[in-house]
Amino acid sequence: MMKRLYGLLVFMYAIGFAQKSDIQSTITFNDDHVLNAKIPFITNLFDGNQIDEITLADKNIKILEDGKKIKYSAAEIKKIEFTDLKNKPRVFVYFPAESSKTLVEELYNGNKIKWFRSYHRHGFDGSTLVTDVLYKGNVRQAMSILINNRKKIKALMADKPALEPLIENINYNKLREEDLIDVLKKYDE
Repeated sequence: MMKRLYGLLVFMYAIGFAQKSDIQSTITFNDDHVLNAKIPFITNLFDGNQIDEITLADKNIKILEDGKKIKYSAAEIKKIEFTDLKNKPRVFVYFPAESSKTLVEELYNGNKIKWFRSYHRHGFDGSTLVTDVLYKGNVRQAMSILINNRKKIKALMADKPALEPLIENINYNKLREEDLIDVLKKYDE
């Protein structure tokens, strides 16, 4: 019974993310060597503009060089920049403090505070799980629907109490990235 259920879930995932799209990217390696190449992303069958970020959240990253797929260890890569199929600029970095030897998405990189998002596959059903983390110096604050994120963000930004009303307006369960980025920018001012 469990094998059938697992098989069904894998099949549903395969149908949901069955298309592929090669996206032009700029890859910066740890030795500052820059490579302009395409990365083969899996896209959603029902929304061809939705990429599967797990493509970059692997220990080995596949890059198309001269028509051949070459694998690079995520630890060799400093940064990957590209514009996704929804015309949104994206940056993925190797950030060992946050990842298990994979790339994470850099959503905001300010002077005082940073915001990263890691992607990983759910072990049972294959769905994509997301973890958002704010860093202020050595302080790491994970955000999730299981904690009071407003309270945690207020504590992290306690040295700027004027931001509390802006933080109160953020609905983490329906988080728009721009709302939190606006608060982070004001904190960095």
